[in-house]
Amino acid sequence: MVGFIIGALFATGVQREIDRRNQVKPPVAPPRPFIKVEAPKSISALKERTSLSAIENIFTQFREYAIWRNDLTEVALWNAETSRFTECFEVMRSGDYYYYRTIPALTRPVRRPNPAPDLPLRFTEPEDEQLRRLQQQPSWLPPSTDPNR
Repeated sequence: MVGFIIGALFATGVQREIDRRNQVKPPVAPPRPFIKVEAPKSISALKERTSLSAIENIFTQFREYAIWRNDLTEVALWNAETSRFTECFEVMRSGDYYYYRTIPALTRPVRRPNPAPDLPLRFTEPEDEQLRRLQQQPSWLPPSTDPNR
């Protein structure tokens, strides 16, 4: 009789284990692939962008070529890696101080003809002033915001 009770308990335990294994399990999401996330570069490590101290030094040397409107002007700086004038800055003048801000592209036309072709900067001027000045010259050029033209 003891063997019968032990056998019945064993059969009940086996049946419970079978029922537990046959239960519908919730779907398991596949593991996500590992994506390497790089830490953001520090400002000083961005070598493809010109530092503001570089534009400050260069602009200070050639500021007499700047044409101002409301104490603002824009310049494009030569980038040796791309061999083009790709670094654009807005310069604000306040008395004897200059403030620099990077901009994605020039919004004013580039000064044409360039006052000194060998400069590492391209200066801009307001469009109405450029049109007036260029129409008075015998070789008229339309305004352009592309500093590489």
